[in-house]
Amino acid sequence: MNLRIPKNLLYLIFIYIVLVITLGTISYKFFINDFIDLEKTQNQNNLTSLIKFMDTDLKNLAVITNDYSKWDETYDFIENKNDIYIYENFREKSSTLDDLGVDGFIFINKNGEVIYSNYSKEFHSLKLDEEVFQKNILPKLSGLEEISTLLKYENRLLYVSKQKILRSDFSGNGRGFLISVKFLNKQVLKNEVKSLFGKLQLDREKITTKVTKNSISIGNLKNTQVITDLDNKRVINYIEFYNYKGEYLSTVLVSNRSQIIIQGNRTINIFNTINSIILLFVFIVIYQKQKLILSQNRVLNNKVEKRTRQLTNAYRNLKNKNRELYKLAHTDFLTQIRNRGNFFEQSIKNLKKSNNENFPFSIIMLDLDHFKKINDTYGHDIGDKVLLEFCDIVNKIIDKDMIFGRLGGEEFAISISKYKEEDVYKISEKIRETCDNTKIKISENIEVEFTVSIGVVFKENNEESIDLILQKVDKLLYKAKNIGRNRVVKSLI
Repeated sequence: MNLRIPKNLLYLIFIYIVLVITLGTISYKFFINDFIDLEKTQNQNNLTSLIKFMDTDLKNLAVITNDYSKWDETYDFIENKNDIYIYENFREKSSTLDDLGVDGFIFINKNGEVIYSNYSKEFHSLKLDEEVFQKNILPKLSGLEEISTLLKYENRLLYVSKQKILRSDFSGNGRGFLISVKFLNKQVLKNEVKSLFGKLQLDREKITTKVTKNSISIGNLKNTQVITDLDNKRVINYIEFYNYKGEYLSTVLVSNRSQIIIQGNRTINIFNTINSIILLFVFIVIYQKQKLILSQNRVLNNKVEKRTRQLTNAYRNLKNKNRELYKLAHTDFLTQIRNRGNFFEQSIKNLKKSNNENFPFSIIMLDLDHFKKINDTYGHDIGDKVLLEFCDIVNKIIDKDMIFGRLGGEEFAISISKYKEEDVYKISEKIRETCDNTKIKISENIEVEFTVSIGVVFKENNEESIDLILQKVDKLLYKAKNIGRNRVVKSLI
């Protein structure tokens, strides 16, 4: 028995297949580049936040080193080598370095001779030879008076800060140098950046093939090179770190699932599937139409309209998905406020408008005090609760036209337009006071308290860029940190 297929049906099947393939190809090429761009933007923001976090670690080490090197007792110790200084600060079984989060202090005189050194429990757990370590590190810093940089020892990256030893009032001649070191701990770093990257590997081999590299330079971490490998499943970054001389140190791998691209492919596939189903029904209707009498045309038209509405709904669903993905790329994952990129984008727009219309523009920078200690004491889940409580406090105090964003870690910023200085200072003080009076209950007998240090700066003229304003307010923030925390600072004087 021969099965004969009508020619008109074969023709319709051929047209259907061509249309499905064509529409699928066009829709994929039309939408996928937007998803790729969103993925790249998200990845770049995550990389910047990671480098910013590491630079903050290095800056904190430099602050600790500077505090000890500009201490009168340290100044006298280098000259007299008295045992009292050692006993009071570094006696056996003391936890000074562990409390400071430093793995080693090396005191050297003006001739480069080691006067005294002390190392943390973490350093000794690595079973490193102190003398060999010093012979390796000290020559790399020879000839430099003050520097904070990354170095490498036995395949381990470490933060290093060298500061001249002076009196607390900076009088007298320098009697030597204090060098502090801190090893880059994989687990600590992984915990800190877990909201940015799902996978982290230290001490990867350098990529020697010719590839395009993206340079990121933040603070003391100069000329950090990034090689990004992006596909439909994962985004992999190879971060190459260099020392202050531009010499290669090590490569760190961080990666994530290409969540935006994966979701984009799913959305496109759903869209194309719905298109294919709708087209199939349309073609069936068209084929049946040829067999129906004219009296059934109205019924047929109703079916076509129904299918068309389904296509419209599918398109609307796709637009809603795009809006969700846009929010994902511009919102901080944990706190659901603006992320760093979104904050900069909106603040730059408001600054330009301020310059054109000549109204005030200010930035408040906020940093949670001792946040690392909260994480270390109570765990990162409690740390996340503190961040969420802090953001809730700020959102209740500020107006909806103020730009509130998370710059990274526990550092946040608010850009404000059209508000007088006294009103901005009142807002800052209200945030600080509310945080100081807030207690987060984590168990029946335990409550967590937290405070915030704040810097406030106003635009002085129309020539100032957003970066310059942020540099000023960053200095004010660090002044607030250095003079005791839990305060608002609006002047460096």
